[in-house]
Amino acid sequence: MPQTRITRLNTPLALVSLCAITGSTLAVDPHFSLVNTIAEINAITVPIEQYTGQHDVMTGGVSVGDFNIDGWPDLYIPGLGSVPDMLFINQQDGTFEDQAASWGIDRLHMGQGSAVGDVNNDGLPDLYVQSFGPADQQAQPGHALLYINQGPDAMGNWTFSEEAEQRGVNRVMTIVAGKGAAFGDIDLDGDLDLFAATWQFTPGADGNRLFENDGNGYFTNISDEALPEPPFALRGFTPKIVDVTGDRYPDLLLTCDFATSRLYVNNGPDQHGRISFRDETETANITNDNNGMGSTLNDFNGDGMLDWFMTNIHVSSANYYNTLYMGMSISEAGNPVFLDQAQVRGVSDNGWGWGVVSGDYNNDGDVDIVATNGWPQWPNEPTRYWNNDGNGNFNDTSFNTGLSFHIDGRGLVQLDYDRDGDLDLAFVDNGGPFRLYRNDLDEAGRPFSHYLRIDLNTDLHPCLAPMGYGTRVIATYAGREHLRVIDGASSYLGQSELTVHFGTEIMTEIDSVRFEWADGSVTTIENPAIDQQMTVYAYHPADFTQDGAFTFYDVAAMIRAYIDGSDSADFNGDGSQNALDIMDFISSYQNPCE
Repeated sequence: MPQTRITRLNTPLALVSLCAITGSTLAVDPHFSLVNTIAEINAITVPIEQYTGQHDVMTGGVSVGDFNIDGWPDLYIPGLGSVPDMLFINQQDGTFEDQAASWGIDRLHMGQGSAVGDVNNDGLPDLYVQSFGPADQQAQPGHALLYINQGPDAMGNWTFSEEAEQRGVNRVMTIVAGKGAAFGDIDLDGDLDLFAATWQFTPGADGNRLFENDGNGYFTNISDEALPEPPFALRGFTPKIVDVTGDRYPDLLLTCDFATSRLYVNNGPDQHGRISFRDETETANITNDNNGMGSTLNDFNGDGMLDWFMTNIHVSSANYYNTLYMGMSISEAGNPVFLDQAQVRGVSDNGWGWGVVSGDYNNDGDVDIVATNGWPQWPNEPTRYWNNDGNGNFNDTSFNTGLSFHIDGRGLVQLDYDRDGDLDLAFVDNGGPFRLYRNDLDEAGRPFSHYLRIDLNTDLHPCLAPMGYGTRVIATYAGREHLRVIDGASSYLGQSELTVHFGTEIMTEIDSVRFEWADGSVTTIENPAIDQQMTVYAYHPADFTQDGAFTFYDVAAMIRAYIDGSDSADFNGDGSQNALDIMDFISSYQNPCE
C-alpha cells in the first residue's frame, strides 16, 4: 500500500495511507438493495412478549466497529434474550461471519444500547453494552457490560473480556432501561468518557449517568457533581457528546421522551480541573420536541454550524412532530442558538420515529437523512429517505430509493460494508429480521459519482481521544466547505461507522481537507486524491520522530531543524525561526497536554 507523509507546521503531522477504491456512478436518488442472504446475516427474531407481555419497544440496536482492525467494518447486534448476542466479522468479500462465540460475547441477555470506543487507549476498539432486567430472567441480564478487546492471541484468535464491574460501569437496570450510550472526551485529557442514558429511571439508582475515565479505562460516576438537575428524572434515549459551542469542550445533547430534549453546555475545567455542565436548553431554543427518540447531528445547509435532527412521535392533534434544530449563531454568552425548521424544510412528518442517520447517500455533496419508524398500532408508516436539495431543504424520495418498506423499525446505522465508496444502511426490526441494505449507486443511471472517505487514527497523540472523537473535518470543494464531526453515537441504541464520508458528485478534485483536532491544532491536506479511503494519523507537534513518545531524539531533531533553518523549526508558526520557537517547543515537550 503506497503511503504519503504530509507535514504541516505547528500541527499534528499526518500519515496518509492511500487505498484505491473503485468509484461508483451517481444518481439523483441512490438505490438500496436488501442483501441479508448475500451478506450471510441470519434473520434475528426477538419475541420480547415473553418478557413484557406485549409487543413493545425493547429490541436492541446495532453498532459498527472495526473490532479486528483489518480496515473493514464489523457489526455487533444484541440478541435480546431470544438468541445470544451476535458479532458479525466482515469477510472482505461482501459477507459476514458470526464469531460472537469465539470472541466470548455470545451472551444470552436482554441487550439494548451499545457504543464502541477504545476505553483503555491500547489502540483496540472496546464495546459497551446496556442490558435491562429483570435481573433473574437470564444469565447476566440487567447489567451493563464492558467488553475489553484483548487483541489476537498467539494463534491469531481475537477475544473480548467482560470487565464492567471492575472498571466501574456495572449498572443494574430495570425493564426498559439502558436506552443509548455515547463516548466522548469531556475534559480533553485524551481518553474516552462515557454517558449512559436510560428510559425508565429510579432517581439515585439507575438513571442517566456520566462516567469519567481515569486514562486507563477505569471509570468514576461524576453525575451528581457534573450534571445539572434533574439529570436522573429524564427518560433519555440518544445521548451525544459533541462540541456545539466552538470552544472545543464537548457538550452533552440528550434526546428525551415525554419531555423536551436537553442541551448541557460544558463549562470546561474549574480551578481544580473538574468538569461540569450547565443547562442551556431554553436559551438555545430547544423547546419544540416532546417524544424524542433518535437523533443525528450534521451541517445540513452548509453554513458551518451543526444542526440537530430528532425523530418524534408524529401526533398532529398534540402538535408532535420531528424537530430539525438549525444552528443559527453562538450567543455572547457562548451558547448556541437553534431554530426548529422541521416543517418548513420538509422533515417534520415521520410517523412513530426511531433510528435516524444522516450522510451523503447519493454522493452529490449534500447531507441527506434516513429515518425508520414503527409501532404495532401504526403499521402503515414506511421508512423515510429525505434528499437534501443542497440548501438544507428536503424532499421525501423514499419510493425511488427502495427504502419505502414497512417494518417495526428501531435501530439504524450507516456504514460502507463493501468498501465501494457509498454508504450502506443496517436496520433493526422490532420482532422481525435484521436488514442490511447495500447502496447501489452504479445501478441508478448517472455517469459520475466521486467520493473521499477518511479514517482518523490518534493512537500516537497522547492528548487526543482515541479514534478521532471530537475532531472536526472540513473538506473544501465545489466552492464551499463541507463539515463533518466525529461523535460517539449515531442513532437510537447504536453507533454508525466513524469513517468520514464526502461525496463530490462530478468534482474530480478536492481543494483541501482541514482537520481541527480536539487539542486546538489544525492539519491541512492539499488536493487529496478522490475515490479512495485514506487514514490520517495525528501526531503531537513536539513529537518530531512521530513515535508517540517524547524523548531526547525529538529534542535533537528540533535542534537540527533549527540549525538547518528548516520550516519545521518555526514551532509557533509566526513565519520566522528564533528563540521563541525553542521556548515554545520546550514547553510543549515538557507539558504536552497543557
